[in-house]
Amino acid sequence: MELLAYVSEHPLLAVGAMLLVGYALGKLGEMVHLPEITGFIVAGLVIGPAVSGVVDSATARDLVVLTEIALAFIAFTVGGALHRITIQRVGRSVFMMSLGHLVTSFTVVSLSLMAAGINRAVAVLMGVIAGATSPGTTVAVVQREQAHGPFVEHLFGVVAVVNALTIMLFGVVFEFAPLMMGVGLETAPLARFGASVLEILLSVTLGALSGVGIHLATRSERARPSQIIIMTIGFLFFSTSLSVSLGFSPLLLNMAAGAAFVNLSTRSEAVFRTLEPLTPPIYALFFVLAGTKFQPLAFVGGPLVLFGLLYIVARIFSVYSGVRLAAHLAGVEAGIGRNLGFCLVPQAGVALGLVLLLEGAPILGQLPPVAVTTLLQAVNIVLMAIFVKEIVGPPLSAYALRRGVRQTAASVRSSVSTAT
Repeated sequence: MELLAYVSEHPLLAVGAMLLVGYALGKLGEMVHLPEITGFIVAGLVIGPAVSGVVDSATARDLVVLTEIALAFIAFTVGGALHRITIQRVGRSVFMMSLGHLVTSFTVVSLSLMAAGINRAVAVLMGVIAGATSPGTTVAVVQREQAHGPFVEHLFGVVAVVNALTIMLFGVVFEFAPLMMGVGLETAPLARFGASVLEILLSVTLGALSGVGIHLATRSERARPSQIIIMTIGFLFFSTSLSVSLGFSPLLLNMAAGAAFVNLSTRSEAVFRTLEPLTPPIYALFFVLAGTKFQPLAFVGGPLVLFGLLYIVARIFSVYSGVRLAAHLAGVEAGIGRNLGFCLVPQAGVALGLVLLLEGAPILGQLPPVAVTTLLQAVNIVLMAIFVKEIVGPPLSAYALRRGVRQTAASVRSSVSTAT
């Protein structure tokens, strides 16, 4: 017991325990055909305050920098998918499907939760978070299936665009959360909106500058892997810390950095390939740390489990229907419209990042304790949703991916045959 107490008090030993237990349960999850991420979250639950207390609440708060590091990598990778050539080729259809996804998921999820009796501010924020998808899971499924072609191009484009728009929309809506809870009425709504727009512009500008810096530091063909790693991480860490200090959005900033870098650099693939070995321990710590915040007892004897299940069902329905309707209006191949929405069911890194940023937002200090507790319901709802969707989502996504690639290829062959 004394050893456990020491581990919980020493951040470095806590990190070691998180990695070892996370790895073990991640592999155990894979053995029973569950995603590794699910095992990481369970590991966090097991070693967190809710079960063993090996990593207590104070230690978890001290390790918040690990969350910021992981989100920097996630956002940078998402931004890296926004290459101008891909956007030019599938831009209109990708934008319409992304918009259909966002509008439908926001409307259906927020209205469903409000009808179930959840606080209006939480319902609206959850409606925004419902737009986020899981870039990591999407990439993993595509790589495992060795898929390529128009369907995959549209899928990656929608994942990148929809996450970028979700992050921006979250920044705007979160500014108005206190107003929706009857707090901060003395501040003019127009002033709040202007402040959020300015924050978005400054975040994108600072991120673009970071992307330019990474490009200049890694553009030489003689740049060694060690140089690429050191300079890229240096820029990501420096700009992330600056954004947090200035109250900007680190997610949006690093996404802008990835987009700027991939469109400037001719060596972007080599840089991302060099960084790839660094991500497994970082992502493992991110999801294990998130699992330590999961409080299963919050779902006992209360409406939170209903809210969680309603969020899951409403999001799956709205994502599929919104993407399919938008694809039809955009005149996209039927194979893409029928299947792409199911590929967006997994939800992990970006959604979790948004609620964890919410948890540490300075604006919570302006709210009464009851309002803070109410807003932080979103953390448990999203963790529950991630847990369920990372079990159901990847198999569904893989099936829809195979079906979509096959149907889209058949449609393209048919069009070519008809034209000739």
